[in-house]
Amino acid sequence: MATSSNSTTRQIAQQNMNTSMNQSLSIYVGNLSFNTIEEDLKRFFNDNCGNVKRVRIIYDNNTRQSRGFGFVYFNTIEAFNDALQLQNCQLDGRELRIAPAETKNSSTPSSSSSSSSTNTSTNTNAAANVTSSVVPQTTNRSRTQVVHCKKSNYDVYIGRPSDWGNPFVIGKDGDRADVIRKYRSWIMRQPDLLARAKNELRGQRIACWCKPEACHGDVLAEIADADEIKQS
Repeated sequence: MATSSNSTTRQIAQQNMNTSMNQSLSIYVGNLSFNTIEEDLKRFFNDNCGNVKRVRIIYDNNTRQSRGFGFVYFNTIEAFNDALQLQNCQLDGRELRIAPAETKNSSTPSSSSSSSSTNTSTNTNAAANVTSSVVPQTTNRSRTQVVHCKKSNYDVYIGRPSDWGNPFVIGKDGDRADVIRKYRSWIMRQPDLLARAKNELRGQRIACWCKPEACHGDVLAEIADADEIKQS
């Protein structure tokens, strides 16, 4: 019985060590474009560092819209260190904010069977703390949401002919991705609208006709929620 207990203890300790190692080789990536998906993020770090184990972008539970940050997990310490050197590199037009995804230390397991349950709970809590320990305080505020103007209640209408409407039209000015890209470039040269977006749209439910498809409202929400706006 003692031998079996000691073997179980060693297995639990090894699992905890492996969990700690995996978490220590993960990074927080902030300031992501709302249009960036996990495949884009994985490709970016694989191209620049290699040995990406997996990626995870955090989404709003209600809207399923990206919250603008995520995590990247690596297989090797070399790839992890290389990733930290990519601070301020650009992805989808945004300068990335990169930092180690640190977690709180968990206690060393004891040899009793009840400790196995306790450590399972500790590991679960530690995994949850990966998110809470590295996310900037500003993420606690209400984020701007983009909704369909006929299917949801909203605060501000951003379609045509409002001041927020996209002057570029699908078909005439390209496909959906083209007109969104052109809108981003256009509004970044409109200082008055940029300032108004921070004051009038931040934390609001803004409505257009496109949702749940991608639209210029995603750009406006990104601008409204950004702490800083770099005009091109």
